[in-house]
This record gives sequence, C-alpha cells and structure tokens, in this order.
Amino acid sequence: MSAAGRAAPRPSGAPGRRDLPWEPGFPEKSALFWPIRRNAAAFAAFAAWPSVDDYNRALGEGVPVRFVEQAPRPRRRRQRGPVDPSALYDARIHVEGCVPTRPRNWHDFLNMLVWAAFPRAKAELHARQHRAVAARLDPGAEALPPARTRELDGLALLDEGGLLLLHDARCAPLPGDPSDLRRSADEVQDAVRRRDAAALIFGHALYESLLQQGGPPIFALAQPLPCDGPLPAAPDALLALADARLCDALRSPGDFAHPERLGRLPLDERVLGGAP
Repeated sequence: MSAAGRAAPRPSGAPGRRDLPWEPGFPEKSALFWPIRRNAAAFAAFAAWPSVDDYNRALGEGVPVRFVEQAPRPRRRRQRGPVDPSALYDARIHVEGCVPTRPRNWHDFLNMLVWAAFPRAKAELHARQHRAVAARLDPGAEALPPARTRELDGLALLDEGGLLLLHDARCAPLPGDPSDLRRSADEVQDAVRRRDAAALIFGHALYESLLQQGGPPIFALAQPLPCDGPLPAAPDALLALADARLCDALRSPGDFAHPERLGRLPLDERVLGGAP
C-alpha cells in the first residue's frame, strides 16, 4: 500500500497502535470517530479487551459476516504447494462469510466496527477483491502474482485509507485538483459547514491513526459520492446512504481502478467536521 493511504509511521520508540492497551472510551478522542461510535458503545463496559466471540454477540445479526479468531502464523514456513483459492482472505469473507480476526488487535477491532457501519459496501468490496484475485491465479500456481494490479491497489487503499465525501450534487463542489490539497480542503470544509457535504471515514487504518494524538499529518484518499438532493440530517440515515452509494460505486468496474486520480484530504476534524 502506498503511503498516501495508510497511517504515517510512528516516531522511533513510540508504541505501535496495535500494541496500545484496551481503552473503551476511545471514540471520545476525535469527532471523526462518529460513523463507528454507536457500535463501539456496545463495548464501553468492557474493562479489558473483548474477545472475538464478544464481537459477534455485540453485533448480532447486524452484519452479513461472522468474525472468527485467526490462528497465529506458524513459525516454520510450510512446504510450498498449490495455492488454495478458498483459503485466501477475501475468499473466506465472500464465500464463507467469515472474517479472520486477530484478538486484542486495534486494527482488526476497528475493521469489525467498519463492517458494522458499512455492511453492504464492505461485502461488495471483498467480493470484488475476491474476483480480481481469482482472475489472476493460474490453476496449480504455488504463489500469488508478485505485484498487485492498479485495481487491487485502489481497493486496498479504499479499505485501509478511504474517506467518503457524500455531497448534494446540485450545490456542493467536488474536491479540486488532487495536487492542490489546500484548495481541496477549503472546498470540502465550506461544503461541510453548509451541510451540503458530509465526510465519513471508511478506512479502518485511518481510525487506527486517530488513537494516538500528535505525530505527523495524516492524509486520506477522498472518494466523492454525489447524491441527488439534500443529505439526510440523522446520522444513521447518513450512514445508510453512504453505505448504499459506496456499494453502488464498487459495482462499477472502472471505479477505484486508478487510485492515483483520487484526491487527498487531511484527517482533520476542523476540515471534515463531525457528526451531523
């Protein structure tokens, strides 16, 4: 993944975000957590890390997948043999409905909360990744192709570092030239203040970057999602609309195939606002 779509590296000597202790009040760290705040509240009473089974119990039937604890990787490299397509990450999600999940891991915990907030879009994203990977895998191949396609790059960047910009297509401008970050940020900030646009973090690596305060600026890959009319005022309705619009965009083969064309915006609540 390119640096544009992931959290900036931590300063030397600082603890990794995945090593941070459990903190049930983490959504209060930033207004930008608002899309996942309601589902995160189900874990507010846990004094220590919830288990992966707790994830499933808390979410119930609200998501189209189940989260299964991922076994530790073997220390010894297994003897090479043909790649089993059904054992690949996206295949397990799309075919089996199971999301391999590491326990006590912020990255995977936040991924679970994104699934709860955007279930349709996440399902479509992994279905498309599964199809794209399967199309490149020759029968009997002993390894995946060494380089990803631009489409797979774009989908991975969206999954980890995507920011959704819902906007009323009649009056809110799209982000400006991707190379002109200041102008893009100003346009988005103005549209959000007028309630002609709303910014929702989709990438779980972006949420992970909000856990620690300070550090270098972080930028998100912005995906505009135009809407025919005013945006809904209720947060749940706004989430449902963003989920549906992103799901539709993911069904378009050309979308996300050229990630270099996406604009970048700072992960800054002064620009992106908070819950409507």
